[in-house]
Amino acid sequence: MKRAVQIIIGITVAALLMWLLLRGVSWQDLRGSLQKIHWGWLILAQIPIWASFFLRIQRWVYVVRAVHPATFRAMFNSTQLAFLVNFTIGMRLGELVRPLALSRLSRMTFAKAMAVNALDRVNDFVCLIVVILVGVVAFRPDHDIQLPAGTFGLKETLTIPKSTVLTGGEAAAVFLIVVLGSLVMIYANQKFMLRITNAVAGIFSKKLAAFACHLIEQFAEGLHVFRNIGDMTKSLAFGLATWACFLLSYVLFIKTFGIEFPWYAPFIIQILLGFAISAPGVPGMIGQFHLPIVVAMLMAIPNVALSDCIALAMVAHLSNMIPIIIFGTYAILAEGLSLTDLRRGVETVEDNADTAE
Repeated sequence: MKRAVQIIIGITVAALLMWLLLRGVSWQDLRGSLQKIHWGWLILAQIPIWASFFLRIQRWVYVVRAVHPATFRAMFNSTQLAFLVNFTIGMRLGELVRPLALSRLSRMTFAKAMAVNALDRVNDFVCLIVVILVGVVAFRPDHDIQLPAGTFGLKETLTIPKSTVLTGGEAAAVFLIVVLGSLVMIYANQKFMLRITNAVAGIFSKKLAAFACHLIEQFAEGLHVFRNIGDMTKSLAFGLATWACFLLSYVLFIKTFGIEFPWYAPFIIQILLGFAISAPGVPGMIGQFHLPIVVAMLMAIPNVALSDCIALAMVAHLSNMIPIIIFGTYAILAEGLSLTDLRRGVETVEDNADTAE
């Protein structure tokens, strides 16, 4: 019953997001934008998307094998099952499906599978920080950002002064550099970071200091799963290569519609999209996938047509959906599982967690 309510809410949110997205554009304009598609560029855009699936698994190889022996097949299929569940059901249930499937396919304890999945999320987070850092440093518009009247139902043009954008970017860059530096220091010298954290947080509250130090200890314990810095470096390298594929795909998608764009535009798209899809998702990521792409394009590309933005978002969504369905279906057939089996497994994990609480 609880899951049914969540799905109904997700479908409702998806419908609202698409209504908000489409209310400012006519079907005739949208059809005209879709007719601009250059099929050569669109076909090229599929290459980095499909490549990212395999690079992502190779990244995870160095994380999982540092903890427990596992076959490439087990890691590939557990990941594809997670993507399929995230994409079809939503609610980020894939974050439970992935370790659940890996524990079954590789005879790893569920607790250990959850730990390596969390460590892989840290890898993703670090790569996202790098992408954001490049994006906010590069995004220095020479004009105010404007969302025209009619966009998303706006009654009048919304203007964001360029000074606000530049100041916000500089503040974000400083913050991200501090975060990255802190992560490196935690790995390199845990005791030093604990002393610094305890001293700074202790000014405000002893409980806050204790909590912050506990988080650092847990994070450091996860990072030191790697037997050597070489494995961590390789994992991060494949992670960055995965994100590079994402960025390249949006370069090619923009060219698919013949849009002139500044080089940093794909970074802005990927930053907003990365944040949006990391939240508990709606079924099919309908709207949740499209809206950040449209907003990013309107922000980063001067005078771009709203219909072109929406058409690009639709094409990108479909392009990402196809390999997820193909690989996910293969994983289900190869392992003799079903979405019902996975759903029951997730419900069991959630019930056990509720009981423990």
